[in-house]
Amino acid sequence: MNLISNIDIKTFRGIHSLRLDDLAQINVLTGNNNCGKTSILEIIESFAAPESFMTWRSLIRRGGGRILFDGISYYEGFYDLFDVNSTDKEIEYTMTMEGNTTKVLLSAQEVEEELTESQYYDIMGFVKNEEMSEDLSQIVSKLEMKIEIDDKCVAQDSIYEEQSRFYSRDGMKPKKNIVYISPFRHTEGMLFLGDVLNIPDLYEEMLGVLKEFDENILSINYSNDDGRRRGVYKILSKSQKKALPLNMYGDGMKKAILLMSAVIKAENGILLLDEFETAIHTSAMDKVFRWILETCKKLNVQVFMTSHSKEAIEKILKCAPDIKNDIAVYTIYKDESGSSVRRLTAEKAIEVQDEMRLELR
Repeated sequence: MNLISNIDIKTFRGIHSLRLDDLAQINVLTGNNNCGKTSILEIIESFAAPESFMTWRSLIRRGGGRILFDGISYYEGFYDLFDVNSTDKEIEYTMTMEGNTTKVLLSAQEVEEELTESQYYDIMGFVKNEEMSEDLSQIVSKLEMKIEIDDKCVAQDSIYEEQSRFYSRDGMKPKKNIVYISPFRHTEGMLFLGDVLNIPDLYEEMLGVLKEFDENILSINYSNDDGRRRGVYKILSKSQKKALPLNMYGDGMKKAILLMSAVIKAENGILLLDEFETAIHTSAMDKVFRWILETCKKLNVQVFMTSHSKEAIEKILKCAPDIKNDIAVYTIYKDESGSSVRRLTAEKAIEVQDEMRLELR
């Protein structure tokens, strides 16, 4: 399988000179808040199509989440991808997969441009009032951006201050199957159950795991009985008189289904799980996490999972003893000089937690 073996992030958001070596099939990233765990996942996610500005657009955050709609300033969003404390607006990293190293550089230069009101309104997507007859000029800040892959320029674009629409000319055509799951994506109702329902064996296994949440569960089916444009997933259980929509179940059930369906979606690719334990009760962790790890092994999925929960990490390390050798734990540290990393095998991480009574994070 195609595994990422090394990641060297020179600069991205608040990360400076962070290197992850000897990556395993299952990688647990831990550390204090704001040490860069989520940013590492974002860099890996960008590797699906780093030559596209639409890839970088998808990484823009607002209020702790991703931008899912227009109406905000994409200028500010792109600006926040760079180190706000540096005058050099650059994102640079190298990724090594199966012996092949790829260097990615996204750079930007701040300039000012004089625009007429008509030009400004057109860029912003506004409709100019016909009563405004005089076409005055104004100075507008602009980011001129360039993407280089292995020192070769592959895309250029620009974005203006207060610009609320951004659709790059380069499009986005992912070349790698990389699936990212945010901590609260299960609340959005976005699942990959279509992939699960087409694989009977894994579907049966998943139902067995979901008995941790509803011991009487019988099936999960896609229903469009009411003629809606989009149907809903319904769960049939002996505990209920009729099948109920999934959104009527608790967050634990929804998160477990999302995680398991994401594993199947990521077959022969990479799965990124940010704060993977969110909404999963400790009583269900062993069974859910064991299925995830064993199925990732079966489907050739490389996993990167973040957490600062000591209990959740311990569950991951111990729930599937047969694949312990495929797990590594990376603790991220951040100080004034930049970022540093400590790597432990699963066996050593268990020893650190159990015998030495030390924290991994």
